[in-house]
Amino acid sequence: MNKNLIVIALSLLFLIGAIFFSYTQKKSLEQTIKQVKEESLEVKRVATLSALWKGKGIKSKIERIINSISPNKKERFQIKRGKVEIKLNSLTDKELNRVLTKLAMLPLQFKKLQIVKSGDNFILECSCVW
Repeated sequence: MNKNLIVIALSLLFLIGAIFFSYTQKKSLEQTIKQVKEESLEVKRVATLSALWKGKGIKSKIERIINSISPNKKERFQIKRGKVEIKLNSLTDKELNRVLTKLAMLPLQFKKLQIVKSGDNFILECSCVW
């Protein structure tokens, strides 16, 4: 009877271990499923934002902004693929604010932005990517 009691105790211990293992695996699966759902929602959100902020028509918008400045104030203006380099001289404070405000409203990332004041005029030099 002593051997039967040991077998029953080991079986009961094994059963409790199996139930505990099953419970922890179910909890782990639920957490993994929840995490996957959250990540898929994040991927969808990023894809939506990417489509929204894609550079459609950015070149023409930048050209329109720069063309609003008189040609004798443009020292350098180059657009290459997803990059623009601008250098404007002798800008008044209103022109500088207008250009910077319009550029800031576009989905651009400023890599270089340098503003130098010389007397009453300003020199704007910037490099942007999109």
